[in-house]
Amino acid sequence: MHQAALRVPKSKIPEGTFDPDYQDELEESANRPMSQWFGLEKEQFPPSEKLTSEQLELMADEFEKLWEAYSFEPDFPEELPAKRRYELMRDYLDHPTQHWPGGWVHHFEFCDYEPENCPFGSEFCWCKDFDDDDLIVNPKSGDELPF
Repeated sequence: MHQAALRVPKSKIPEGTFDPDYQDELEESANRPMSQWFGLEKEQFPPSEKLTSEQLELMADEFEKLWEAYSFEPDFPEELPAKRRYELMRDYLDHPTQHWPGGWVHHFEFCDYEPENCPFGSEFCWCKDFDDDDLIVNPKSGDELPF
């Protein structure tokens, strides 16, 4: 993972400058699985049940550092156990995404705001306590989302 963090594609636009060509650079950045951006395959990482608590903590922390190097930011609830953080980031290696060179941060919300299908489990679900007054309707999908 350390080597993959050193291979981050860099922007052709000098850091700290504004250049309209940046939009072209973004459009050239294809959607591809995270595993291709990192040069790491999901199969290289064991299932969580094969790792000790210490190994899970280390692997979750290292995954977060790797994501940070690529300006990918996972949005996890505070105190989410390392096991679940590792599982989610490992599974996301198959997730197609764009890498935005130049340090633009790409946030990943694993939650679809459906408490019954929460990827964090009922203990860590951050939307289960929203009531109907806290929801807005997405005009495209009709889904209710917290605001």
